[in-house]
Order: sequence, then structure tokens, then C-alpha cells
Amino acid sequence: ASHEFPLNSNPNNPYCFGINGVLDAYKNALQHVTLWGPTHAAPIINSVAKFAEQADKNPQAQNYFILLMLTDGELTDMGNTMSSIIRASHLPMSVIIVGVGNANFDAMEALDADNKLLSYQGLTAARDIVQFVPYRNFRGSSKEALARAVLAELPKQVVDYFKMKKVDPRQRPEVQY
Repeated sequence: ASHEFPLNSNPNNPYCFGINGVLDAYKNALQHVTLWGPTHAAPIINSVAKFAEQADKNPQAQNYFILLMLTDGELTDMGNTMSSIIRASHLPMSVIIVGVGNANFDAMEALDADNKLLSYQGLTAARDIVQFVPYRNFRGSSKEALARAVLAELPKQVVDYFKMKKVDPRQRPEVQY
């Protein structure tokens, strides 16, 4: 089983732009991917961290990477995942995890460091970069309610990263109508 593949099936250009790009890639993946355990998150977090690390090397870059992970079970590599998140916490990236199904996701809440920064084996994250949302909490709710929960921490995570790097946002160019 491979735990690392581009959702859009294009390893040369694995990016999805906007929500429509994510939805198109997801629909494509449903046709070609068979979900299978065990569930390892560290490899994909490390893969996205490589892209973020490249962007981080350019002091003028204002790119930010968002990894959206859907999982139907608990992670079987929790220690490696915690280490990967801690290493990635200084990079321009966030990890959004949506738990689908009826699995016990209690351990996932530990990754979403809302009250205390994630720590593991004596290392502590530079900032909170994870948002975990159990989809079952939104059955019968509007798509907007789910979207609000999934994206709730993202603005703060982006701002915290650029403040940590002492990077001011660029001015938006004026649009001529």
C-alpha cells in the first residue's frame, strides 16, 4: 500500500488550486484509489513539508501549503506523525485532518494542539499547525458548518507563521475596472 500519492494523479504537478481543484482531484481519486490500512500520516506530511521547505528558503516568498487529509481510522504511526508535525511547525504549512466514519479518533485530538503546543520525545512544536475535525459531528449540518470547522484555525496558523518569520503581507495590487 502506498501512503503517498498526489490526489490529482499528476506527480509532476501535484497541486490543487481552490476548492474546485480539490473537489475535482478527490472525484478523480475515488475512481482510482482503494483505501486500505494501516493508516500512516507521517510520509505525506513529510512530503508536503519538502515543498514548504523549498518555499521557506526564499525570504520573499509568501506561499503557504495546506495538506487536507481524510482518514477513516486512527493513525498507526502516531509517534512518527507527531515528530513530522513538530518538524513542520516552523514551515509555511498547515495540516487539516478530517476523520470520517465511526473510528475512535481520541488520539487525533492530541495532534490538534489548541490548548498546548504539541510535544513529543522532548521536542515541542513552534506553533499549532493541525486542525482535526470528526466528520460525524457534522452529519445533518450544513456544508457551511463543516467548512467553518475545517477552516477555523487556518487564518491564525497562516498569520502565526508569517509573524514568526517576521514577514509582512504584500500589498494587494489595485485592480482596474
